[in-house]
Amino acid sequence: MPFYRCEIRQADGTTVAKDVMVSIDEATRSGGSHEWYGTITISHLSPLAAGQGYRIILADGRTGEFMVRRNTFAGGTDRAVAIHGTTPLNPPG
Repeated sequence: MPFYRCEIRQADGTTVAKDVMVSIDEATRSGGSHEWYGTITISHLSPLAAGQGYRIILADGRTGEFMVRRNTFAGGTDRAVAIHGTTPLNPPG
């Protein structure tokens, strides 16, 4: 999975996290549907909550909506947040 720097916002546009790392994998399923999912490495103080939706803005300009699947301890003060895209990753612009 490639790694990207990103920003994460709530639905109202409030920034939740800046300059965090996310690994993203994109897949095309049988029937042609396209989906993406990944893992965000973030401070344990982050308010990202399982079952909640957010917007991701990648450093390369792509954006998309995602749902947090789980937010688990990753050691030290970091969390590993599993995400699943709910909209396509839109190209920059």
